[in-house]
Amino acid sequence: MNRIKQYFKAKRAKIYEKDYQFLLGFLNEKELEYFNKLPVYEKRHSLDVCYYLINKYGIEDQDLLKAALFHDIGKIKAKITPERKAMAVILEKIPFLAKFMEKHIYFLKVYYNHSEYSAEICREIGFNERVIDIVRNHHGKNLIDEDAIKLQEADEKN
Repeated sequence: MNRIKQYFKAKRAKIYEKDYQFLLGFLNEKELEYFNKLPVYEKRHSLDVCYYLINKYGIEDQDLLKAALFHDIGKIKAKITPERKAMAVILEKIPFLAKFMEKHIYFLKVYYNHSEYSAEICREIGFNERVIDIVRNHHGKNLIDEDAIKLQEADEKN
């Protein structure tokens, strides 16, 4: 049910003036340029993840908040629409088929490996190793890093 809600939320996604003001006050020119490469629904998701961390935990740590904004930036390597994301999520339920399809369909490769692509792009942008590490591990299992755990929670809730 949560995935269905996510789909419709993505289809209705908007960025508001307060979001732009937040981004202008928080990101430098290069970071903003990369953030703006995301489609609107990914921008909304990333902002919601960031706001969740601020509102739930009172996070002020710039590294964690930047990781929140850029955790899915790797998805810009392919056009991953809400419909394609839905297809990828369904395929994940059949792992052997997902693995096979990932080798033949580029957007699936990007979707299933976006954490690694995101980390690479964060390095390109010039983020420090802390941000890169949090982004790379935001879908990891058995995490021990508190910031990565918080980002994973915020990502799942949004």
